[in-house]
Formats: sequence, structure tokens, C-alpha cells
Amino acid sequence: MDQLYTTHDISRLLQVDPSTVSKWIDRGILLAFRTPGGHRRVRGGDLRAFLIAHQMPLPEELGSASVKILVVDDEKPVLDGMRRSFKSHAAEVELTTTSSGVEALLLLSELKPHGMLIDLNMPDMDGFEVCRRIRARKSLEGVRLITMTGRYSPELVDQSLKAGAVACLPKPVELETLLELFRVPLALGKKAS
Repeated sequence: MDQLYTTHDISRLLQVDPSTVSKWIDRGILLAFRTPGGHRRVRGGDLRAFLIAHQMPLPEELGSASVKILVVDDEKPVLDGMRRSFKSHAAEVELTTTSSGVEALLLLSELKPHGMLIDLNMPDMDGFEVCRRIRARKSLEGVRLITMTGRYSPELVDQSLKAGAVACLPKPVELETLLELFRVPLALGKKAS
């Protein structure tokens, strides 16, 4: 079972004021629930997700720093390539792929990804619309959105940023660039010698 933390536990763990933790919860960027007595509790997984999404250091007490990434592209070869690329990072990154923007939106509440890589040109719902719908949901504010396109241009980058993405990458996407943008909190594969 996932460890539960009080606002005071989190403030000690992260060395921040308890009121800061309460503000994060009130703004909906740190998921919490109330006990029957009215006290706030945060699940360890939700705290981990919050820290990773906001590029904050992950205390050892929170355990594994696995990052969940959802890749959305209607082209099977692109999804296959992503799965192959991420194989060497399987311990640090939990990768899920889908070929539909609509399916991606349906998967969000179940998967709770830290980040998404979204193709801009898809038949059912384009990447801009996927980004806009995610940004319209307060509970998904912490999900880091990155778009990709085979027709890379400054205009598409600008449109992506306006839709809520933090970056737009040209296809084929370079794995190292992607990992840096998701700011995986581990030195992926780079062990100290």
C-alpha cells in the first residue's frame, strides 16, 4: 500500500513551510484527499509525481524515481521506434504508447503520466487539441507536454506553446533531447566511475 503523508510530513521532507504545501494542494497541483476528520493526506505516488513534474529533487524516502511517459502518435513505426529507444531506460522510465489522441485522453486518469509526447498531425484529434484539452483540466496541470512533428517550423513551435506544450521537437525525436526535456531525476545510464 502507498505511504500516506501529512502536510507537515511533506514540509519536513522537502524543507518547505507547511503553508506552501497547503497552497500546492489548494491550487490542485499536489493531489490530496481529506480524512473523515478533515485532515489532508497525500499518497506517496502522488507526491513523487508532483516532485518529478516540477523538477524538484526526489528524497530517498520516496523510493523509485520511475517516470511515466505516454507517447501519442498515429504511425506504428514511430511508436515501435520509441519503445525500442526507451528499452535501455526501462528501470527509470515507464513508457506507454497509443495511436489515438482520444484514447490518450481516456488513458490519462488511469495512467497518471508525468509527461506526454504528442504528435501534432493525427487524424482523429490533432496534437494541439490534445494539449488544449489536457491544459483545460486543473488536475492535469503538472503533466509535462511535449509535441513532435515531421513538418517542424517556428509557427508550429509557437502554436504548440500556446496550446500548453513546453516544447515542440522535429521527427525523428532524439532520445537524449527528450529525456532532458522530461528532466528524468536520475543520471540515466550514466553511472559514476
